[in-house]
Amino acid sequence: MRTHPTRVLPPLALLLLATAAPTQQHPPTDDPWRAFTKLTNVHEQEALTQLLATPDDHPLTANLRRLATAADAPPHERSKARTTRRGKRTVEFPHEVEALPRRVEYLFGFGTIVPRDKAAPVATSKHHHDPVLMQQALLGCAPDSDKALAAILQRLDSDTGGDTFAAFLQSWRNGDESFYEALDRTSGTKDSVFFFDAMLDDFRGQFGGSHGEPSLKGGLQAAHDALHAAFLSYRQYRGFREAVAWSLVLPPAAKLPARLQRYEAKVEGAYSLRQQVVMAAAALDWDLDALVGAITKAAAPLPKPVWQATHDPYPAWNATFAGLQPKMLERAGSTDAFLQQVESQRTEQATAWRTLAKRCIETAQAATKAH
Repeated sequence: MRTHPTRVLPPLALLLLATAAPTQQHPPTDDPWRAFTKLTNVHEQEALTQLLATPDDHPLTANLRRLATAADAPPHERSKARTTRRGKRTVEFPHEVEALPRRVEYLFGFGTIVPRDKAAPVATSKHHHDPVLMQQALLGCAPDSDKALAAILQRLDSDTGGDTFAAFLQSWRNGDESFYEALDRTSGTKDSVFFFDAMLDDFRGQFGGSHGEPSLKGGLQAAHDALHAAFLSYRQYRGFREAVAWSLVLPPAAKLPARLQRYEAKVEGAYSLRQQVVMAAAALDWDLDALVGAITKAAAPLPKPVWQATHDPYPAWNATFAGLQPKMLERAGSTDAFLQQVESQRTEQATAWRTLAKRCIETAQAATKAH
């Protein structure tokens, strides 16, 4: 949203317009990412340096960059990982088509941000030779958006009541998926996930022991029902927070990951959660700390035990969104007009990042040819 009426284009776009003439002599490449990968290491570094040196003082970009830096802090586990059962630990959602190239991911229930590829070091803000940054910009995302995404998720996952259950689902594998991933993939479909008897026994032992829940003492069927109910409740908690975070880092034209697309589905007469999130962020002048703080402060706690009831994040969120609507009306006259302004500005930002990335690659290509 153009919160400042005199700002017709975001600063990054203005800078690109000002510098367009010198680079027009280089014809744009049809596949800029492929062209980037063909550059020498030296010219890759030059393109990345130019990309990262270009100023963009939009508050959303500034806040994402600050959060990305915070993601490099040493990890502090809230709970310990349990031994992986029936399979090895891999990246989360290994079969998902990535909406954003990512080097790190946030582990729900553990409170940690970890490398997706443990064999490859994750570049810090001091190490700029990282091709993923160019990939992100070519998609219209601010560089280091993956770290910002993980940091937002880390802050949103403030309810520790589900940590033990989250660790339990991570410890059991369904092939190369965790059981959370397998259950999430099959939720709402005719497919089903087979619960190992050993897994159900483990669940009963951990959550229904001598000081645990009496409802789990009715055998494997009772454990099966409680485990599935707990998953559905935790899925509401986790999915909502993932949708919030992804909505803040992806440009409007990019879809959320497939498993989260229910949060951007449009219903006549109502805004999707994704639309509401960007509207709320813009109403707060893109102060992401304020937005995350408002969500976590108002959020209903997870039920205890997790399978006792279904967690519903919407009543608290709806109240938060309603409280920001007067600001939206003041700035645009209607919430519809406000949403249009917000999405227009974010689209301009995404276009500017893509244009800048292509231009950096073309400049590096020209330098390569000159040598």
